[in-house]
Amino acid sequence: MTLRHVLLALPLVLLAACGPAKRDDAGPPAKADAPVRVAVAPYVGGPLKMTRDGVGPINGATAFDLATLKVLFPKAKVEQAFLHFGAGPAQPIINIEQDNTPLAEIGKTDEGEIAYVRLAAGDVRGPKDERLLAKWADLGFKVDQCRAGEGREVNQTVCVRPEAPTVSYVFGVPGWAGQGLPPEAVLKAKGQLNELVWRPAEGAAVGSA
Repeated sequence: MTLRHVLLALPLVLLAACGPAKRDDAGPPAKADAPVRVAVAPYVGGPLKMTRDGVGPINGATAFDLATLKVLFPKAKVEQAFLHFGAGPAQPIINIEQDNTPLAEIGKTDEGEIAYVRLAAGDVRGPKDERLLAKWADLGFKVDQCRAGEGREVNQTVCVRPEAPTVSYVFGVPGWAGQGLPPEAVLKAKGQLNELVWRPAEGAAVGSA
């Protein structure tokens, strides 16, 4: 074989040697639809934050399940109960209590999912760090962001910010028993934040629980 033939054959040998090694290193192609798991940090204490996406470790994917919620709130007393309101049937709920303080009430949909999370005591915060008992006048709401409460929230005022439609602010107005929404002057003078209620996006602003 002449030198010219050897030089021409050399690139072919190198390609043959490199080709299989490159394919072996790459391995099987990754699946584009592989599930992604995201860890959720359990709540152990301190302020319990409500945002448009959920409450502490609770989000739209959390099951209405006692065992699940015990894992998410490991230092709390997590118990099943029933809510009796009006003439309707008792509704199953899960109550969460920590440090002898009621922390959250969790309701259930007909499909067995979380319907709402209601915060009415303790060190809880809204999306803008709002605290219970804050004055309506101090939280920057407009009257057209509010409605008169119904059912369980009768004689109260329910307000929702457009940037957080899953979060309802429930204001008490001492002495108000009129029909409809109190006048703005009454809200400014007497309205105070009694509860924060989060509902998963699909059920946001639908009825009261």
